[in-house]
Amino acid sequence: MGTMEIITRKDFRRLVEGLLGDYTLYGPVEKEGFPAFARIERFSQLRLSRTPTHLSAKEFLFPPRETLLRFDLKNGDVREVVDAQNQAIIGLHPCDIHAVNLLDRVFSYGTPDRNYLARRKRTVIIGTECTPDEYCFCSSLHTMTVDRGFDLFLHETERGFIVRTGTKRGRRLLERYTSATKAEKADLERLERMVERKEKMFRTRLDAEPSQLPLIYRGADSSPVWDRIGRVCYGCGSCNHVCPTCYCFDVKDDITLDLEDATRYRVWDGCTLEDFAKVAGGHNFRKARSARLRHRFNRKFRYLADRFKGLFCVGCGRCSRTCLVRINISEVTNEIIRETKER
Repeated sequence: MGTMEIITRKDFRRLVEGLLGDYTLYGPVEKEGFPAFARIERFSQLRLSRTPTHLSAKEFLFPPRETLLRFDLKNGDVREVVDAQNQAIIGLHPCDIHAVNLLDRVFSYGTPDRNYLARRKRTVIIGTECTPDEYCFCSSLHTMTVDRGFDLFLHETERGFIVRTGTKRGRRLLERYTSATKAEKADLERLERMVERKEKMFRTRLDAEPSQLPLIYRGADSSPVWDRIGRVCYGCGSCNHVCPTCYCFDVKDDITLDLEDATRYRVWDGCTLEDFAKVAGGHNFRKARSARLRHRFNRKFRYLADRFKGLFCVGCGRCSRTCLVRINISEVTNEIIRETKER
């Protein structure tokens, strides 16, 4: 878990202002009354929120649109584009840090993704504690707490913040910007009580252990739930867009009108979109929305579990929170669990 120390609120301000001077800083701000991740340019903009954000901070590691190659067609030259800068993201909740850990595995698997990994290497992660709402179910997926994947993690208390250090880089930041003192036994006991209170706050829970979910979903291919939710789904891709672990992308080329230059870039794609599984000749392997939804749920709970040693749902509830027709991932999963138990 790393070391635990205490910093005051003045120390916290010095930490943020130090990061503002040395990094491009992103964190939660208030947008139209809701918390949202954005560029922080002064301390007063930062709104550390215990409320889940509708969008994750994934875009700062894996942008929605990213240039990969530039071509000089006239001379036949190709230049790789790797756009990475020193940046820091503050305010990530435990489930989102788990999501970043999963993306690290994905983009390191097989042929490493140089763009993502270069950006990740130069990114400071500072986590903060959260309070679950009616959509959160991270407790059921064991992602309510996190012990790696961050440089610093802050637990707010009456005295200031209990700080967990996760990396040597985090240790250097703490020493450089703050006057941290060692956490006392009372502080550690306070932290344990905070975790216990948080566990009791969850109103949404899954009715099976995470380790059982891949097998449960394996037996649910013919479940009537897919046709039922497929009939109401708009196929809009909102669930893909807000998910912190969705990583599918499409690759496109833009060529200038004079045919002298071209750019290859990637953009986010989503398995619930109609064209996602369409191939040459107009054939579509998952034309029905029910089939696309079944694929998405299996991607979260089954298909990737063995390859990447973890479920790709972290229980943040964003897809349920933003679905226009109220398809709820925890309710669907519990329905499938009940069907399995009734067989």
